[in-house]
Amino acid sequence: VELVSALEKKISSYEIHMDRIEIRKSASELRSIWALGNEYLQVVQPWVTIKENPTNAAMQIRLALNLIRVYAILSAPFIPETAKNILKNLKTDNFAWPNDLEIALNTLKPGEHFDVPKNLFDKISDEQCAAWDLKFSGKVP
Repeated sequence: VELVSALEKKISSYEIHMDRIEIRKSASELRSIWALGNEYLQVVQPWVTIKENPTNAAMQIRLALNLIRVYAILSAPFIPETAKNILKNLKTDNFAWPNDLEIALNTLKPGEHFDVPKNLFDKISDEQCAAWDLKFSGKVP
């Protein structure tokens, strides 16, 4: 309940920033939305719960997977191909904006299958970072 309430507030704020085309504020709000999911997992610790209560652990993981689905939809304006890839791996074609978060967080049902994706983003090497820093710094090589 606390998670849903916090997410609803953050999503509302994100939508306001997106409507105003406030890209930095939108991106910052989106990161804070992702952080709520990370905090949820750190608190419930399904990797610990499964040892004593597999049913609860399954519910926690299902909620986490539904969060990932919602996050993919919210992230689509920033990372459209990655968002599509996430939804494809979750085996859903439901791209509906999470207007009703309770419904959105129950979209993926118990027993539904999903694919474990490859890394969604390539690791940036130190060499790439240095090259991009030089390229985009405005300094003449």
